[in-house]
Amino acid sequence: MTPKKLITRQADPGQAKARRVIAAKYLEVAELISSEDGAAVNVCVGLAVLAGIAAGDAICIAANGERYAGQDHAAAAELLERVDAGSGKRLRQLVGLKPGSHYGEDLLSDADRKTALRCAAALVKEARTRTV
Repeated sequence: MTPKKLITRQADPGQAKARRVIAAKYLEVAELISSEDGAAVNVCVGLAVLAGIAAGDAICIAANGERYAGQDHAAAAELLERVDAGSGKRLRQLVGLKPGSHYGEDLLSDADRKTALRCAAALVKEARTRTV
């Protein structure tokens, strides 16, 4: 079966590095507030989601010279899964937390924060190994 066509954009190694650097900075800021409670949990998770998305871009660019270019972050996770199944799964978990962290009215849980930080850290680590 042919995989579904995803919207992608060509990119070069310099862009992969830039996305990795951005991912690392989002993660760094998320970790700065990771011990705070209340609304800080949502902000921490939201930043971890952004870190994961940027790291996923870097991984895809490094692997095949393209990144996802649409609005559907689940499709970005699908593209990443084609490159690395574990990384794609982690991005999918983060994408699942995006609505609650970015648009939700309820506070997320400590478990959500731990999951988000764990997934984002793994994605940033993978992006570091794949980019110069």
